[in-house]
Amino acid sequence: MVIGIIILGIGLIGSLGYIFFMLRDLKQINQQLDLIKESDNNIRLTTMTFNKEIVTLTSAMNEVLNKQRDLLIANKRTNREIKQGLTNISHDLRTPLTSVIGYVQMLQAGELDEEKEAEYLAIIENRLLSLTGLMKELFDYTKIMEGKVKVNLQKINLSNLLRDQLMIFYDQLTEGNFQVDINFPEADIFIVSDVAIMERVFQNLIGNVLAHGKAYFELELASDKITFANRVANLKDLNTERLFERFYTTDASRSSKRTGLGLPITQKLLEQMGYNLKVNLNGEQLSFVIDIH
Repeated sequence: MVIGIIILGIGLIGSLGYIFFMLRDLKQINQQLDLIKESDNNIRLTTMTFNKEIVTLTSAMNEVLNKQRDLLIANKRTNREIKQGLTNISHDLRTPLTSVIGYVQMLQAGELDEEKEAEYLAIIENRLLSLTGLMKELFDYTKIMEGKVKVNLQKINLSNLLRDQLMIFYDQLTEGNFQVDINFPEADIFIVSDVAIMERVFQNLIGNVLAHGKAYFELELASDKITFANRVANLKDLNTERLFERFYTTDASRSSKRTGLGLPITQKLLEQMGYNLKVNLNGEQLSFVIDIH
């Protein structure tokens, strides 16, 4: 009887000790949570017990904390992008508007000869066309991100479509002293796609070559991919990991009046048709590759 009571007492003490250590561990976990809530750090919950349920709970809570931190980091990055984008857009719109107002005021003064009036009117028209282009790109980006672009899929001759786009940009490539290297297969390549969207994609990519490339432009068409390659004019300012970020531009001064939305628009349009756009940098050569297989 005495031995039984002793054994029962030892068991009770052991159980109370086990409960005490679990409660102490839960209290420590709660303190860790309070610390995490009050500070912006990467602390994760730890447990000193080997209780399966507490270990499982701690692991699950750490997963939630990891996801919350990833979401917080993503939100901060998005907010920075939006803030920088709004700053850039404000600059892009304000600069030509200020210029237009200045020229209008000089015209209103009535002190210019006909030649100067014509020159200033041409400048005003150019600035307003630039503003129209910027606004259209912003509108297009919003519409594309909201999935409001209708896709009309049909079988198209990709070879002919690319040739047509090259002809459109022929004068600009010539004026830019680009050596153009075209590599097409003998047999035409056909894909199922949207003609208007693909034209927009090609125009954006060739326009990117004209804006940022130098001396050399290569267009290669294969059965599974299209490659737009050019030498980069400002290699030290180029960050390929950010090229598809909205509002990103290598022109810190914004003198080119580009929104930094051309490549994100291009990537999103291609994704909506099931294609993939990748970027590669090899030495001075920058390549955009559309996966069409």
